[in-house]
Amino acid sequence: MFSTLLVLLSVATFGCALHWPIGPEFLLKKRPINNRIVGGKDTPIETIPWQVSLQRQGSHYCGGIIYSKNIIITAAHCVYKKNARIFVRVGSSTSNNGGSEIKVAKITVHDRYVNINNEKAEYDIALLLLSSPLEMGPAVKAIPLAESVPNDGATVRVSGWGYTETGEAPLHLKSVYVNIVNREECARAYNTEIIKATICAGSPWKGACNGDSGGPLTYNGKLVGIVSFGPADPCGIPGIPVVYTDVVELRKWIEEEAEILSST
Repeated sequence: MFSTLLVLLSVATFGCALHWPIGPEFLLKKRPINNRIVGGKDTPIETIPWQVSLQRQGSHYCGGIIYSKNIIITAAHCVYKKNARIFVRVGSSTSNNGGSEIKVAKITVHDRYVNINNEKAEYDIALLLLSSPLEMGPAVKAIPLAESVPNDGATVRVSGWGYTETGEAPLHLKSVYVNIVNREECARAYNTEIIKATICAGSPWKGACNGDSGGPLTYNGKLVGIVSFGPADPCGIPGIPVVYTDVVELRKWIEEEAEILSST
């Protein structure tokens, strides 16, 4: 989910740092094999028209979300101190063709963003100003920001072109439903503080994975989170939810910074 540029903890690291019971019986246990983001299925872009692909040198590396005709929301770690030109592909279910590609003209990263030892991120959010406005349509739509965080256990949806159970990045957009996890429970899983500006969600062998970073977590058609970090080897480990930037907590920042960025 976590773009390959955000190095995440491996299973072995979790077993040590989080005292996770990883013995031979766990490592040999077979996971359910499905067509998945992790545990998900192919999804047409018209179903998730706010989903975009961030591209460098013609390849997908992170997800993003349409906020308006000229502003994209993504994870800060996807764009922080990146010198290469970034493009956004919109309106396509596949990451390598179709839809439209627009160059990113300017980037705003949250001033409190921090990547802690390449293991977790805080205030992991950025806004991208496009060089030209989007042409909205059935496959290209902005998503409204949620006004409140879903209750613990609520069913939410995450999507992207991140790695599947095969260890490969799919060409077709995928999505999966997971459940909101209590922040205290999430903190115990990571053995660290989980700040208020984040929310957690996961289900056994389901969730976001490498390449899904910056993509949307939605509830009732509204944006509640942005894929930030989580277990990467393998993704979807039971008991270790994915951590998302909390859009509700940062809603004011998004609205104010988007207005400033749009006026430049």
